[in-house]
Amino acid sequence: MTSYLTDIILMMALVVTALRSGRMYRELRILRSSENALGAALAEADRSINRAAEAVVVLKHEGVQTLRALEAQIIEAKETTERLELLVAKADWHAKGHGQAARSECAPAATANECGDGPGRHRLRASLAR
Repeated sequence: MTSYLTDIILMMALVVTALRSGRMYRELRILRSSENALGAALAEADRSINRAAEAVVVLKHEGVQTLRALEAQIIEAKETTERLELLVAKADWHAKGHGQAARSECAPAATANECGDGPGRHRLRASLAR
């Protein structure tokens, strides 16, 4: 009778162990599949981050080129403005009837560089301001 009791207890332990082993096997299978899914998600995230970083580099490069082009256009516009101001001053000077005046006076456009008000002086100021 004791052997039957021992056999029943051992059978119950074997059944419990088999059930727990089956449950653990299913959990391991789920864990492996989620691990594979996580690895694929991480790889996709890495590719997305790399594409975004490349886009940032391209945008920065294009922004720098645009900035340089705008700076060149601004400098050219300032020089054109200075030339136009000198031409307007020369026209005003001639319109007032000073066209026959002696060359010793500083005519706005005729001797602007000699009087220190020409575009060269503005360029000097700009270079000193940097």
